[in-house]
Amino acid sequence: MSSYYLCFVGADTLPKSLSKREVEECFGLSIEDIQELRPPRFRGTARLGAAVQLVMLRATGRHPDAFSGLPSVLLRYLTSALGMHATDIASVTSLYKDKDTRYEHQLWARERVGFAVVDDTTKPLLADALGELSASAVSVDDLIQQSEHWLFDRRIVLPGDRTLRDMARTAFAEQENAAIAAVRTCAPPKQVLAALSHAFSKRSGPGGHTVLEWLRTPPGKHGQLTLSEVTKKIECL
Repeated sequence: MSSYYLCFVGADTLPKSLSKREVEECFGLSIEDIQELRPPRFRGTARLGAAVQLVMLRATGRHPDAFSGLPSVLLRYLTSALGMHATDIASVTSLYKDKDTRYEHQLWARERVGFAVVDDTTKPLLADALGELSASAVSVDDLIQQSEHWLFDRRIVLPGDRTLRDMARTAFAEQENAAIAAVRTCAPPKQVLAALSHAFSKRSGPGGHTVLEWLRTPPGKHGQLTLSEVTKKIECL
């Protein structure tokens, strides 16, 4: 799967500036999808709601936020593909007359895409994966993003941000504590103090940043200057 397609993994809302190309490549309906969405099983605006739930889950790994607005370019594409009249309805909720139908369509979308939900069986596996991923994560947010892709690759619906964030914080804290314990065990105190002193010292030049702030600055665009900067950071570390 291309990295471009994966750019929406983890999103529960979509940008209003979503382009036609992004819609067609990441949120497209197949001929089989359109056949599945035909009446009498799906009727009225709820038919469009089912289509939104399907393409959002397939592209993001999450059910769409019920109250957030839907990009007009996505609505135009879906109504055209389904042979429906154009609409300016703003949210998933407004496409349904009752919650029960919306939840039924969520279940249908999961079955259609082949996704399962996090349960008592998969939650321990996710916790173990977070523990492994935390070894290479640079922050809690980075760990959350890695876990979202882990879940998506295994066709598991991404849980809410709070659930993932709480689990990621626990895993990241455990990894940090393990790293601190390893340093204290293996590195002489004088070397630890010297490293800390260097990390918080001011770098020469404009900005007055510390070495640690400089090291945490993300790399810029690909180019010779960025390569040189990254090389200097590796040498510093």
